[in-house]
Amino acid sequence: MCGKTAAATRTRIKPAPMPILVTRRLLQRLCYEVLLRGPSPTELRMFDGAELATVVPRLLQSREAMTVWFEEQLQYFLLLDQFRPQGETFEKLPSRLQNHELDPRAAIAEILLSTGFSLRNPGNDTFVTVVLEQCLGYRVQDAKIKPILAVGKKLYDGKKGRFLGKDGQSQSDVVQSVLAHEDFARHLLSREHQRLLGTPLQKDSSAIALVQKDYQQFFPVLTEWLQSQAYVDALQQRRAKTERQFLRGLYFDLLERTPSYEELRNLRNAMQAMADPAPLRSVLAKVVLDSGQCKLPECLPEKAAEFVRECFLRYLAREPSERELAAFLKVLLQDGGLPLQVVRVLVGSLEYQTY
Repeated sequence: MCGKTAAATRTRIKPAPMPILVTRRLLQRLCYEVLLRGPSPTELRMFDGAELATVVPRLLQSREAMTVWFEEQLQYFLLLDQFRPQGETFEKLPSRLQNHELDPRAAIAEILLSTGFSLRNPGNDTFVTVVLEQCLGYRVQDAKIKPILAVGKKLYDGKKGRFLGKDGQSQSDVVQSVLAHEDFARHLLSREHQRLLGTPLQKDSSAIALVQKDYQQFFPVLTEWLQSQAYVDALQQRRAKTERQFLRGLYFDLLERTPSYEELRNLRNAMQAMADPAPLRSVLAKVVLDSGQCKLPECLPEKAAEFVRECFLRYLAREPSERELAAFLKVLLQDGGLPLQVVRVLVGSLEYQTY
């Protein structure tokens, strides 16, 4: 009897799940999601083949990741160019996030209460509408939301009212009531879940209550999502790079640095003026390559095949097919082509515009 009990107990013990190891493809996806750029040569050496549970915190807890997250919030609220918040408070915000001196909700409060946000959204109707729609996901055209908008406009104008369950009478009270609402945590997490996993966040997700209670749990929740099998499974579908991902990735891949804010702004404005930015992206890649400042993988004649493979892995995060390898080797070894031409073809391709 005891033997049977012991045997039954053994059958109930489940083995620990195998750790997920980081591939080049997975590392590329992580870097573009968290840092808006591809992996550096150092990151490739450190993280290729490492456990995903080790790599994700290293990337997501970095100062660069906090800066990128903050810049993405400014982009989301369209606080660009003359509306971009200025001053020491905003310059230090990423480091305060990294040091847990500030949580994401408090960081967004700084954005919404900035002069730039008020200038970008002047007047009670525009201001309250944008805050309700962008922070809570509400549609102010809905009949049940119109009364909420009306009360919010009263508070904005300095009149007393009860807005989203809280009393107030100022523009600041509008912001604080919105950020204290459960739907703010829900909408903030929903945006990230859709971006990272490509699927809507479940309405009953436990992450909502967790973050609502403590916004310092926001990045740990993202860490859990990025370490999940669902995130790995999403690799099956390539994603189009946003303008910021493409520009930061191109500069980082070719110059081993990200563009300055001024460079990014000028390039972004040029691309937004095009109905289809894809051709301009190829032209831009050629301009950067012809600048004479690029840092490319080393190419020795006797190691031409290694060079081609390294370029494919570095810029496209995959091995070349036999046909591709043969074609590029022919260009390099028989047709007198230059290594620069190999890189130009890869970063000028439509595939490079995805990750």
